[in-house]
Amino acid sequence: MRRLLPLVALALLAGCASIVHPGGAGNEAAWHARLARLKQLDDWHLDGRIGVVSPHRGGSASFTWTERGERMRLGFSGPFGLGAVRLWGTPEQIHVRDSKGHEWTTDAPDLALERALGWPLPVASLRYWVLGRPAPGSASHVSLGRRGLVSRLEQQGWTVRYESYQSTHGLLLPQRLAASRAGTRIKLVVSGWKLGTRP
Repeated sequence: MRRLLPLVALALLAGCASIVHPGGAGNEAAWHARLARLKQLDDWHLDGRIGVVSPHRGGSASFTWTERGERMRLGFSGPFGLGAVRLWGTPEQIHVRDSKGHEWTTDAPDLALERALGWPLPVASLRYWVLGRPAPGSASHVSLGRRGLVSRLEQQGWTVRYESYQSTHGLLLPQRLAASRAGTRIKLVVSGWKLGTRP
């Protein structure tokens, strides 16, 4: 049994590994430097538009997203013309206010957002994907373009394609990205990033 424990540990580590397709040694070095910087980025805000098409429903909305450490705050304005939807809290405990003013608390942000908006939206992972990095804790495939920028990310059954980046405080962050899985397509267009939003 003792001999099996290291093998099990290695298998678990391999299951959560990121497989990187660098397209050159320079890109791989740039990616590792970039990833180290992104892992330190825990204080940011973005404004943008989101569009979702699923087998049962689709629509678009303006949205804002603020992260401060483990705490997040998301706001969606005018999804399907129904009014505002708000989420705030941590990945372990999210508070939701839907467009009708109903409020509840949940430990499943993805399901909460789908209930409030009618869209499947993987918010727990999207908080990392929107920065241009894999979500921790599960295996991923990362394809790099020039300067170590992610061009394609596959994780948790989703395929995320990065169409363009914009420079913010000397750091290139995603401007347009599209995610798809099993007939659901999500498109995000970021109109502006702000880093270091803590008062």
